[in-house]
Amino acid sequence: MGDQAEMKIATWTTVEALGIPDSPMRKLLFELADFIDGRPGGDQLALASAAFTGLANGFREQFTPKSPLQQQLDHIRVSRELEEMLGVSLPAIPGDQFELRIEPETPIALARELGYGDERAVRRVLREGFPGHAKHAKWEPLTRQQINYVRAHLRAKDQT
Repeated sequence: MGDQAEMKIATWTTVEALGIPDSPMRKLLFELADFIDGRPGGDQLALASAAFTGLANGFREQFTPKSPLQQQLDHIRVSRELEEMLGVSLPAIPGDQFELRIEPETPIALARELGYGDERAVRRVLREGFPGHAKHAKWEPLTRQQINYVRAHLRAKDQT
């Protein structure tokens, strides 16, 4: 990433920190970063910067792990907002419908989450992102940073 502009580097930092997988919305985030880096200023830059900030904050909200209680509180907040703005009522969801997502602790568990039969692809990405890791040393337990880095750089296989 040596010659990349400031916004693109900041975007990669956000994508890797949150583990945002490759998607059309992530591509839009990078396109906005390229647009911002390529412009000297003006109204278009302000509009692109606002869109970038909104999109980055939306990703942060979506990809930050939440406890079942936080999920319930978010559901209640969104339900109230929809009711106030649009008059739409969402059905109540029983508390046991909210789940705590357990993060994978090993490369094979992360590989299975992403739809791979073995962990070779995950280990390859880990070696690229963390070159200081001792050769032939175990990766487990994976840190949140390592998990998010792999999610950001390794496309999930279709699991259909």
